[in-house]
Amino acid sequence: MALKIKDIAKMANVSVATVSRVLNNSDKVSLETKNKIIKIIQKYDYKPDRIATSLRSKKTGIYAVIFSVKGGKVLEDTYSTKFLKGVLNYFSSKGLKLIVDIHENGNVAEYYSNTIKSKIVDGFILLDIRKNDERVDLLNKEKFPYVVIGRNDENNFVYIDSDNVAGAYMAIKHLKQIKCKKILYISGNMGIPVSEQRLAGVKSAQKDLGVEVDVEFGDFDEEKTVEILKSILKKGFEYDGIFCASDIMAYAAMKFLRGLNIEVPIVGYDNIPLSEFVGLSTIDQNIIKIGYSAAQAVDNIANGKDTISMVVPSKLIKRQSTLSFIQKHI
Repeated sequence: MALKIKDIAKMANVSVATVSRVLNNSDKVSLETKNKIIKIIQKYDYKPDRIATSLRSKKTGIYAVIFSVKGGKVLEDTYSTKFLKGVLNYFSSKGLKLIVDIHENGNVAEYYSNTIKSKIVDGFILLDIRKNDERVDLLNKEKFPYVVIGRNDENNFVYIDSDNVAGAYMAIKHLKQIKCKKILYISGNMGIPVSEQRLAGVKSAQKDLGVEVDVEFGDFDEEKTVEILKSILKKGFEYDGIFCASDIMAYAAMKFLRGLNIEVPIVGYDNIPLSEFVGLSTIDQNIIKIGYSAAQAVDNIANGKDTISMVVPSKLIKRQSTLSFIQKHI
């Protein structure tokens, strides 16, 4: 017969509630009592009944990340894989589970509402935050646990974000330091918070450092990046530095221009594994830490713990896509 919580309580000469607190890693149990209960659990290799625990606590120990992109793109996007690695690092250490889902079409608020009603998940991690995001309005109204990756103008939620303004500033400053005077900045999508924050960093650096920067919107897309460069080349390519709002766009630019024997310093954003392989200078926003911190935050919120927002510092990673030009100036 399988061991039950009441059996452990009897062996340890404590209440069932005390055993339950230990299983839930509560601080409200003395160290001596906690150790005594843990020894019994280990001796008899006790495994909690997840279903029974969920029924008692009304929690499933399951959280959800929902991507608003085509399904295959999630697996191809190395930002997403690094982010999910951070999320899973936390959840696996706590015995929690993650649902990764895709929402491509239809009413997004209705989709989240139906998921809440299903009582499958204890909370959400929201990606691709936008201005006046209807998901935020819904989740605040329902008082349902969630954390947001990124910020918008309202910020009426707990968020985990990278310092996009500082990261973009560092990229322009680095190009200035290697003697770039006219820089092309290929931004992400127009009007979304992350693009606006990085553009703000670019403009701040432009003002402070006295460099000329032209802005084009590449929508975080490789093909659109190449189309932008083709259009510029028809008029004559006068830029001596390029900064792209993602490594994927930066690599597309590097590959295209090198095919035309045009060498120009390029900086990307994200520090995905490809960037190290091709020697791309980039801004590392510590994606794994962002994912880990988001998972920890939503778990804390779901369990009624005080949780504050966090901005994760970015850093510049210098590689040959810019360092080779420093060597040429020597």
